[in-house]
Amino acid sequence: MSRSYAAIRHAALVSLFAAVAWQPAAAETPKVVLVAHRAVYDLSLLSSRGVNGVDEARGRLVFEITGSACDGYATNFRQVTQLTGSENTGDRGFDVRSTSFETGDGSSLRFTNDSTRGDTTEHTEGKAQLGADGIEISIQKPQEAHLTAPADTLFPNAHIKRLIEEGFSGSKLFSTKIFDGSDTGRKIYDTLAVIGAPLSAEATEQAEPASKAQQLQGHSSWPVTLSYFEPGAGERQPAYVMSFVLYDNGVSRALRLNYGDFALKGELKSIEFLAPSACDK
Repeated sequence: MSRSYAAIRHAALVSLFAAVAWQPAAAETPKVVLVAHRAVYDLSLLSSRGVNGVDEARGRLVFEITGSACDGYATNFRQVTQLTGSENTGDRGFDVRSTSFETGDGSSLRFTNDSTRGDTTEHTEGKAQLGADGIEISIQKPQEAHLTAPADTLFPNAHIKRLIEEGFSGSKLFSTKIFDGSDTGRKIYDTLAVIGAPLSAEATEQAEPASKAQQLQGHSSWPVTLSYFEPGAGERQPAYVMSFVLYDNGVSRALRLNYGDFALKGELKSIEFLAPSACDK
């Protein structure tokens, strides 16, 4: 399944997902701690266009992260989406699951993905490790393969941490390569993040009820739009675009997932904060 119709990977969502004073660029960036949590998002149709658009969409996205910078981060992700289409496209269903483990320093990643579309399921297993010559990627399934990514390529949780740091520093744009193991583990995406000004307490009052949890109070948050581009040169249209509000502890809300022919809205319905590691206390 191509990424255009696959569920978002947590590179963009830990997508994916206030109230302290805005930090000037010269200020010291606070330590970024990704909080262990389990978030559930209800999906619905936001917009549709063209002959390949859809008439209705519904689904659910569940994301869970545990661990710490000391122990590494384990993540579990599942997105189930049902699309009702026109005569040209018909009805479609997607079920995407992934598990991964990323070391706290962002130097290695292990991943397993299962993507089901209709009666077809794709299974991917692999690992990636930062080495002297770049990031060495080894795919075990569906077929053995080996490739190398540039050394400055980021894994998902390292990327989320970097977006938070860029938000604190006042940066508006951040561009990097990302490897998350999606698309059979063979693609390294170019990405561009547009980071808005920190949201005020007044602006967050209209947020989803689940985001009013006590554990999110007093945390900074920023609107982020993240575009993924296929590798290549020259002007390119993004293969996929997502937007979300990102908190300084890695929680996301107000998801918008743009697949080109249609876009989905992800509303944070519930969030459970899990026991923190001693490293993060």
